Amino acid sequence: MSITTKGTLLVAALLVLSLFSFATPIDAQVDSQDLLMTNMRIHAELGTDCDTTIILETGFTNVGSAEISSFDLRIDVRGLQVNEATINGASVESIVHSIDNYVVISISSNIAILAGYQGNLFLNFTTQCLQERIGENIDGSMYVNHLIYYFRPLNEIQNLTFSAALPQHAVIDLDSAAPLYPSPTSNHTDGRKTIYVWQTHVLLPGQEIVYIIKYQIPVALVDTFTEEASSSIALGIAAVVIAVLSVLVIERIPGWMKRFNSKEIIVSGKISTQEQEILDLLSVRGGSCPQREIYEDLDMSQSMASMMLTSLEGRGLIRRLRSGRENIVHIMEED
Repeated sequence: MSITTKGTLLVAALLVLSLFSFATPIDAQVDSQDLLMTNMRIHAELGTDCDTTIILETGFTNVGSAEISSFDLRIDVRGLQVNEATINGASVESIVHSIDNYVVISISSNIAILAGYQGNLFLNFTTQCLQERIGENIDGSMYVNHLIYYFRPLNEIQNLTFSAALPQHAVIDLDSAAPLYPSPTSNHTDGRKTIYVWQTHVLLPGQEIVYIIKYQIPVALVDTFTEEASSSIALGIAAVVIAVLSVLVIERIPGWMKRFNSKEIIVSGKISTQEQEILDLLSVRGGSCPQREIYEDLDMSQSMASMMLTSLEGRGLIRRLRSGRENIVHIMEED
């Protein structure tokens, strides 16, 4: 076969392939919905033990012609736990579906979402699938970690802001060729943690954006945290045993002795000013109140109050229980 003939066949093959590619357009997300997401803010709090708390807030508009009662959000992690979901401040049902390497959160609205309707969605969830500890640096003083977050929306998003707060005492891994990808729009600090911010004007259904952060954290800090966590588990088991025994004893003493029970809340460990305000409010309210009243009475944003409550609940200082369509926050008293 001559060189000319081979060249002609190669050109013909390329033309056939190009025709197939034009005849079969790429539809990366066939199950997109008639919702427009606007001013979406996703904030990730990176934990020392590789867990991540994510706050997602967004406006949404039904741009279709039909009424809908539920919609889906795709989160590209292998697993997560929803701590709170609200539409316009009212709690709504959320169901997590695991699909391959991502999950879909189905949100059931408490009201009919008519054509043209505009609302606001708030989500608080935790996951251990965004961060990974790779190993130690050369001198063994720091653990090398990275966060890789893929984001592929089901709906068009206009004005997306993603921010990530590094763990306290963490620093960017300057030994890495690209410790931050893409380049952040800005960065700042809240006095304890460094926060990086990315902004995207438009993201269409099926399009993908990825955020990568490579950082280092002191080995001593992580090891201390792990030891404290193990001690906390052991103390928690002991506390349960003591509590059960205490109940058995209290049930057998005269009723007038119970009046000596103190209602003073004793908190151990480092508590932030905002967290202490929440504990003080709960104490004044007799130990419990609706979650909505916390951010209303303390003039906190819904996301800030939810983050503080997640932190307090993780340390066993409060507990959130669902009552109807809202959460009731209970303080956990220590003897």
